[in-house]
Amino acid sequence: MRPKILMIHGGGTTPDIFRIQARKLDAALSQFFDLHYVSAPIECPAGPGVLPFFAGMEPFLKWMHDQPPDLEELDTFPALDDMLQVFHSEGPFDGVVAFSQGAKAALHLLRHLERERGGERAVDFVITVCPTCPFQGIKDPKDRRSPYAKACLELGKVQTESIHVLASGDPYKYESESMIEFFEPSARKVFRIEGGHHMPMDDGFNRKLAAMAARIYNGI
Repeated sequence: MRPKILMIHGGGTTPDIFRIQARKLDAALSQFFDLHYVSAPIECPAGPGVLPFFAGMEPFLKWMHDQPPDLEELDTFPALDDMLQVFHSEGPFDGVVAFSQGAKAALHLLRHLERERGGERAVDFVITVCPTCPFQGIKDPKDRRSPYAKACLELGKVQTESIHVLASGDPYKYESESMIEFFEPSARKVFRIEGGHHMPMDDGFNRKLAAMAARIYNGI
């Protein structure tokens, strides 16, 4: 059996749209892994950059409502149970790739799984692209004036080896910079590339990401 990656789309898209958005990385990763695209459960308007190109591919879907919840609910979201069911029924998974809001869902999923396993990693690696951070409006997770930011960080950092792709022209770049703070510094790599809020299109860079994922999986 080939190793498998869980592919998590952004907010206001679908798995089929994400397949198209991630086609370059998909092609590179598919040399080493099987890819499983998972679907969010909440219908919503189209996400950034989705229209008009993907008109007619409704319903558009999202993972969460992006509103600061009660503090005791910081480490969950409506779709967490759905994601856990997919993870356990369709797995085992060896890696995760997540875009935009999907990276927030991946953060909660991996932190939950690591807690279940007593701190042991649930997958070998996670790749986030243009991630947005928990929760909307938090520009700096180190800002102790925000009870949400403080409480989120106190829940612990994801220990899984992580690769983060941040784009210079992304209007949500400040959230991407904040998001990486939720991952263990000694286990993370950060790439800052040219471009906007979309999956990377450079063939060479996508091959580099895929090769890194394969090396991590193989323990090299």
